[in-house]
Amino acid sequence: MVESGGDLYAIPQVNLLELVRLEGEQARKGIERVHGTPVYRLRGNLLPLVDLNRELMIEDETARAGTDGSSGAETISIVVLQADDRQFGMVVDAINDTEEIVVKPLGKLLKGIPLFASATIMGDGKVALILDVLGIAQRANVISEDRDRSKTETAAHAEVTSQETQTLLLIRAGQDGRMAIPLSQVARLEEFPRHTIERSGNQDVVQYRDEILPLIPISGFQPNASFGEADQGKSVKVVVYSDRGRSVGILVDQILDIVEETISVERSSNTPGMLGSAVIQGNVTDLIDVEGVIRGADPAFFDQAVPA
Repeated sequence: MVESGGDLYAIPQVNLLELVRLEGEQARKGIERVHGTPVYRLRGNLLPLVDLNRELMIEDETARAGTDGSSGAETISIVVLQADDRQFGMVVDAINDTEEIVVKPLGKLLKGIPLFASATIMGDGKVALILDVLGIAQRANVISEDRDRSKTETAAHAEVTSQETQTLLLIRAGQDGRMAIPLSQVARLEEFPRHTIERSGNQDVVQYRDEILPLIPISGFQPNASFGEADQGKSVKVVVYSDRGRSVGILVDQILDIVEETISVERSSNTPGMLGSAVIQGNVTDLIDVEGVIRGADPAFFDQAVPA
């Protein structure tokens, strides 16, 4: 049971992963914003945030600023949820206790609202609405609007397809190259000092979380390329991809933005590691096939992944 705007709402426990409470300095600075998109780093993973007050369009004095950071709140409560194999955080006013409830059907006036799944009558006789976690995630563009995808289709959702709203990480490779990676394929964003990069065989690697993380340069998709002398002393930016216990880092020149776009692939590509091109924020942007890039550098990476 959670509170938002002074009202009580229920969240099905099947969607609940964990609860996070930010206090003091962490509450004021823990939520990052990348050009307007709120995210929270949960154990190094980027967790997109959805403010329940905002989705419910609560604008009165009881509404907390939540993810906009303007309230100076000393505490922020985040409910970490999973919907359609995608994790996101829901910012609420307060988190109450866990209760067993009897589910009641919605009335006719509420059936057409995608935010609510059903209702319940609490012990004090008050009605509490049960949130539709998947509907909220779709409304906030955290996941696709297709509610009936299979697991195979869900995996394919990570690839950028035509006429589909996607949350994308924009990066720069080289002097002018703009590229986009589906945010669903980004486990973490890291920055390493150049002097920590080591060489193993014909590949650059870095010691990362008690593992050896192989690094793949995105520029030119040249898996055997190494850093030049001019790069000595500089930090390197890495997009970390993880699959069933194994991780790999993709080297990029710059992290530009996180955007939500309805993508129309205007030019397809037969190049390994490329899905095609699209116009994003008024600029031609190459759409990256992350798995294709990784297979090009290490064809056995996915075969060697540790089963979940």
